Amino acid sequence: MRAVVCTELGSPDKLGIQEIYLPEINDNQVLIDVEAAGVNFPDALLVQGKYQVVIDPPFIPGNEIAGIVKKVGKNVDIDVGTKVIGLPDIGGFAEEIILEKNSIIPIDNNFSSQVAASLPINYGTTYYALKRRANLTKGEKLLVLGAAGGIGTASIQLGKAMGAEVYAAVGSAEKEDYVKSLNADHIIRYDTDNLKEKVKELTNNNGVDVVVDPVGGEYSEEAIRGTAWKGRYLVIGFANGDIPSIPLNLTLIKGISIVGVWWGRWMKTSPNEAMEDFAELIDLIQNEKLLIEPSAVYSIEETPKALQNFLDRKNLGKVVIKF
Repeated sequence: MRAVVCTELGSPDKLGIQEIYLPEINDNQVLIDVEAAGVNFPDALLVQGKYQVVIDPPFIPGNEIAGIVKKVGKNVDIDVGTKVIGLPDIGGFAEEIILEKNSIIPIDNNFSSQVAASLPINYGTTYYALKRRANLTKGEKLLVLGAAGGIGTASIQLGKAMGAEVYAAVGSAEKEDYVKSLNADHIIRYDTDNLKEKVKELTNNNGVDVVVDPVGGEYSEEAIRGTAWKGRYLVIGFANGDIPSIPLNLTLIKGISIVGVWWGRWMKTSPNEAMEDFAELIDLIQNEKLLIEPSAVYSIEETPKALQNFLDRKNLGKVVIKF
């Protein structure tokens, strides 16, 4: 089977497609025909050796897939032919993958594989952030930084589904149009607005209750200054590349909480709660309260382009590879 292989750390154009031969599965594993794989900003960091976990080449990137079970071990109680979501640590950018039985989630066979492959990382992370880390409640004000990206898109959609009033921060007219299509309540433009002052203006000087920050960089402090009393600031990532230094006196005078969000770590320590969240997300999709539609679908040959577009800030929303 074909796979996207990182043979040396560096820019995405160093990735190559190779024929890979998988070993036989063991009694607790499944072999999956991959139909779609989600692509995320951390994948672009991983192949450069800039992610928080560094993997020595060679390796196959990709940690969210959807596909059909092709073969099962004798200890696996899932039928061949079942569609599943898979959560590999790596290895997702391939036509086939072997996973442990506790790393898959069975779904209805009529569930779109491209939607299923879009669900785990962005929507799983965001739901965990809003539900379990911020305790977001109906009627609260939610500010989303980097709102046109994968986490941003999920934050707008899930924030609306949870009854929040959503303030979306973006940096261009194209991205403004995109977040408007997701029904964000208010738009803030980095290129024309002062973030802190615009937040205060839109909230009658009250500030926002929760901030989702997958970006970092220069706008983090402004966003914290735009929070309300007892606000919650969710640190999800640093797509900007710069890790900001925050004046801690702001947490005192505003009574705010700065909360770290590492969904992958939490998944490993709280698997039962994670499966509860997945069940709720799937229910939202099936009841049409959450509409996931990848904004870009790439072929396996276009994987380097997909990753480079993350680094160049050209991707909007969710991106998948179709096999």
